Amino acid sequence: MNETKNKTVTIVLIGMFTAIAAVISALPIGFQILGVPATLQTFAMAFLGFMLGKKNGTVAVAIYILLGLAGVPVYNGFAGGPSVLFGMTGGFIWGFLFIGFLCGLSLECKNIILKILLPLAGLILCHVAGVIQFGLIMDMKIWPAASAVSLPYLPKDILSMVIAYFMAFSVRKALAASKIQVLQIAK
Repeated sequence: MNETKNKTVTIVLIGMFTAIAAVISALPIGFQILGVPATLQTFAMAFLGFMLGKKNGTVAVAIYILLGLAGVPVYNGFAGGPSVLFGMTGGFIWGFLFIGFLCGLSLECKNIILKILLPLAGLILCHVAGVIQFGLIMDMKIWPAASAVSLPYLPKDILSMVIAYFMAFSVRKALAASKIQVLQIAK
């Protein structure tokens, strides 16, 4: 019975935090460069990884992506559908899988350098995926595309990931005080 309860709690937590991330991600926050908006999506996807760990965080990110693909307005600006995922900003959305997994994986590391490098690698891979898809669709070479839609956003995204880490830590601590264990990290 305890295993069934744990699975139920896990499913509820994945659903709950995916819903929170979807709302946060849909909110537009300001400027755009060549049609690529500044968003809170990076924060939300890093939060899922830091909150739920590598497996469940990646599952939550995948559910978020699939919801948007199905047309649920969870992408920035309350957009959804295949045209967004396969459009000029869709590579960043696919890249969120790297963020979710590597932020979650970093929680298992005792080495502080890896704890920092893994989320950063997730962010870089996300930006690479975004730049490649943007460049292909807009018929731009990689460096001009990166200069336009990646480099200006990196400081915001790095700050977003740092904030996501500390927020997830605080939420996990509060849930643990309520006897709700979110993560079971292998020792």
